[in-house]
Amino acid sequence: MPMILAACATQSGLWVKADVTPLQFNQDNYVCLQESQQPFGFNQGGYGWGPGWGGYNGYSGVQTNPELYSACMKARGYSWQPDIAASR
Repeated sequence: MPMILAACATQSGLWVKADVTPLQFNQDNYVCLQESQQPFGFNQGGYGWGPGWGGYNGYSGVQTNPELYSACMKARGYSWQPDIAASR
């Protein structure tokens, strides 16, 4: 019996993998989110957006890279199934 579970993505849909438990999905999702984080920051000096380099930025943090997240989930055996309504 296939199990369908939702996760973070840039478009509406579901990550699907046959016979995955909710616990396994949550563990895979957590690892993929960790592995796909990238730094970013806003530089007050007028140079725009770029990597966060400590005190040189007005704001810095991390964001999820959707391509890395997708590659990680695919490597763990999941496939992306877009919502039917969104594909019209």
